[in-house]
Amino acid sequence: MPHPDAPAGADSAPEPVLRDLTEEALAAVAEAADLGEHLDADQLGKLLLQAGRLYGPALLYDAWFGEVIDAAALAAHIGRVWSMAEYPDSALDREDWRELFTAAGYTADGEPAERPAEPVELWRGSVPERRTDWSWTTRRDLAEGYANGTAARRPTTGRLYRTVAPPAALLAHNNGRGESEYVLDTEHLTITEHPLGR
Repeated sequence: MPHPDAPAGADSAPEPVLRDLTEEALAAVAEAADLGEHLDADQLGKLLLQAGRLYGPALLYDAWFGEVIDAAALAAHIGRVWSMAEYPDSALDREDWRELFTAAGYTADGEPAERPAEPVELWRGSVPERRTDWSWTTRRDLAEGYANGTAARRPTTGRLYRTVAPPAALLAHNNGRGESEYVLDTEHLTITEHPLGR
């Protein structure tokens, strides 16, 4: 029983203080930039995990343009950051993504790699207004799943799109989720609509 002169609620446990891990991760990058410090790929990876998938692109942007990481650290993470973001095309503008992917060089699953020597046939399932977004796959069946909503597990009235991408338009290849995803700069590419289920 609390002492009669104790303030009300003195016997209850203190309220836990919730930490904003995303804010802490972004602040750590900002502090490193202010101090002229550099993060290696492992340190960057820990901060990206802390920031979470929605804020990964912003943290990567801040780290690169704040000169906190080098091209090797950028290359190690850019593909995964792209792939994990809910809407990477909306997280940063295309010019920023273009600059980041150019600085990283072509990667396959986080490793520097040779671009395919020949054009690659790629598919995308999406609503018409997002047909030029940059996530594509070699798997027509998967693209159809995104078009009809079964792959994304959400209702959609999507369409199926195809392009044949020249090597220079291929920015990265990510297969971590088994989707054979290519990050594709769609500027100046011919994109055609195809019927579902054929």
